[in-house]
Amino acid sequence: MLKSRKKSRAIVALPIYNLPTTIILIVAASLCFSNSYDGNFVFDDTEAIVNNDDVKDKTPLLQIFQNDFWGTNLSSKSSHKSYRPLTTLTFRWHYLVKGELDPADFHIANILLHTVVCILTFFVFEILLEWKEPLIALSATLLFTVHPVHTEAVSGIVGRADVLSALFMWLSIICYYKGVHTNCMVIKYNCILLCILNSCAAMFCKETGITVLGICIVYDIIVVNKILPADILKLTRLNYTYQDVKKYIISNLPFMVRCTVLSLSSIFLIVLRFSIMKFTSPTFQPGDNPAAFLNNFILRIINYNYIYCMNVWILLCPDWLCFDWSMGCIPLIKSIEPRILCIIGFWLFIVVFMRFLFSKTDEQLVRYTIMGLALAIIPFLPASNLFFTVGFVLAERTLFVPSAGYCFLFAVGLRKVSKIVTNSRIIAISYCALLLIFSSRSWIRSNQWRNETTLFQSGLKVCPLNAKVHYNVAKVAADKGLVNYSKSEYQEALRLNPKYPHAMNNLGNIYKNEQYYEEAEKLFRAAIDIQKDFPAAWMNLGIVLAVINKNEEAEKCYITAIKYRNIYPDCYYNLGLLYLANRNLQKAKEAWEITLKQNPHHKQAWTNLVLLLEEMGQSDEALSYAEEALSYIPNDPAIHFNIGNILGKDESFKKAEYHFKTAIAGDLKNAVYHVNLGVLYHRWKKYDKAEMMYKKALKLNPHLNSAKVNLNKLNNLKLKLSS
Repeated sequence: MLKSRKKSRAIVALPIYNLPTTIILIVAASLCFSNSYDGNFVFDDTEAIVNNDDVKDKTPLLQIFQNDFWGTNLSSKSSHKSYRPLTTLTFRWHYLVKGELDPADFHIANILLHTVVCILTFFVFEILLEWKEPLIALSATLLFTVHPVHTEAVSGIVGRADVLSALFMWLSIICYYKGVHTNCMVIKYNCILLCILNSCAAMFCKETGITVLGICIVYDIIVVNKILPADILKLTRLNYTYQDVKKYIISNLPFMVRCTVLSLSSIFLIVLRFSIMKFTSPTFQPGDNPAAFLNNFILRIINYNYIYCMNVWILLCPDWLCFDWSMGCIPLIKSIEPRILCIIGFWLFIVVFMRFLFSKTDEQLVRYTIMGLALAIIPFLPASNLFFTVGFVLAERTLFVPSAGYCFLFAVGLRKVSKIVTNSRIIAISYCALLLIFSSRSWIRSNQWRNETTLFQSGLKVCPLNAKVHYNVAKVAADKGLVNYSKSEYQEALRLNPKYPHAMNNLGNIYKNEQYYEEAEKLFRAAIDIQKDFPAAWMNLGIVLAVINKNEEAEKCYITAIKYRNIYPDCYYNLGLLYLANRNLQKAKEAWEITLKQNPHHKQAWTNLVLLLEEMGQSDEALSYAEEALSYIPNDPAIHFNIGNILGKDESFKKAEYHFKTAIAGDLKNAVYHVNLGVLYHRWKKYDKAEMMYKKALKLNPHLNSAKVNLNKLNNLKLKLSS
């Protein structure tokens, strides 16, 4: 499929793709996931993009390098510690180009990136196969291209972290290949340096990117130097003299230098990565990764191994796919049960496989197999819970790069089988059927990722015991106004996980909105008992206590919420309302000023602050704040209305008229706005216009007393003037 350039004295040039191969990969990569191009922001996209100020250009550019992937400062206890600044930069670029968050732009970019990665995957497979098996490379790449397990990474926008990381990982391998096979020392050093820089970029797209250096080392040992496990085993059985060892080191010095450089670079990047998060670990809840919280070490290992089996099964048969595998999605193994047989079978297969790897029957096949395993296992290690605890049970997007190893092994095995069987057409037809099945599954799954309703409903079919799935279904139902359905799903989530504070908080909010304050208070208190540092639950408890006139306790709740989340404009806003109710006007003013400092787009805080300052007799300051508000919310009717009122009292009728008209244009059905414009005309002695405004107000709201009173006053004035 590729045409190799001739080796020159100085370098080995990279081969080039022929057009048919490229077209096939582009069509396959884009078609499988193309139906997600007009999808919405779903699931984790909300926190990582929609609610992330780093993406919306509300923070300095350098802040991206101080915050985690979700926009929380890395030094914060609530930080997830996922550090992917390059991925966040691409999100920010979308916003800067368009001026808004348009999900279609993000989805199209993901599909294009996946297409590029698939083309590079073919290149990488050819390198691992030493340019000897283009058919295996193409077969493996096509399987990788259409694999349904990639849907989350491609159709879910936050999955871009995995796709971008894979892009730089493949570039790193390509650069390393070039560096190894060139005779020009300048190019060699530059290519090795580029390999390391690409691995660094991959790591800053997603943490697993660092593992590419391990793949490069394995490639150098197995493919370049043809050192197999059997050779290493043989070395341990022989007695070598000092001179033999010295001779071996000298003859293999370039290889050893390369491996040393890559190893030291890996250590440096790992230390750098941990230093960025101050060598602290994120805090997870038992529901995030239940197996990690098992006290029994043996049970913990058994459950981890079962999760490995599940990852392998999803690669083999990607029918059982879910957006979230936490909580009860995979029930814990706590005693002897049939699922342990899966683990035993898994390890028996590995033992048999290892025996084959240490054989010398087919050295080329052993090399290909080891490289496939390296691609599958090494990038998976950060998600394996072996070195540190992760905050998930199973995540399909973490299989984006490991799936390349699986596809490579599958294609190598398929080629081996096709040489053994007499009728190879059956193998070809079966392979094409598999591609068709995978493509169809990817298309269907991609369609489910287009909106949260279909995504979460699909999760119910796969993981009905997952409380988080029911929680997300309930959230979407609440947003659609399906309150009863939402309540039942929250209750189901709490039945499955009675210690689920977020479900308690959201169900409490529903009861609060329905004015069932006693039930709401119980739920908020229960959520806080489980998770002391839950700022939203503290704030919501404060709101309920304020409603039932427990103002002193409500204030303590608000202050506690702010202690756990110091950047919390909504909490400061509610604290301001509490101070206003207690007639502590100065404190209310201070609370709303902090609200606006933290969120200058908080409309209600601007409105309330302006009204408060008017009430305090500080009209000039009120006008100043109102005019400042227009720089953040220029089309807000309430702000224009308040400016109109202030200017009207100051008899700046012309300016006041402009702001009243702007307010009315933004809210045509607001009768009060029409009345106040009528009052302005009334005082301005434009009586016909005043009458027209009063009548419009009464047409909008026939029971508006102020309109009736002012219209009567106007009519009496007209009679008096006419007489």
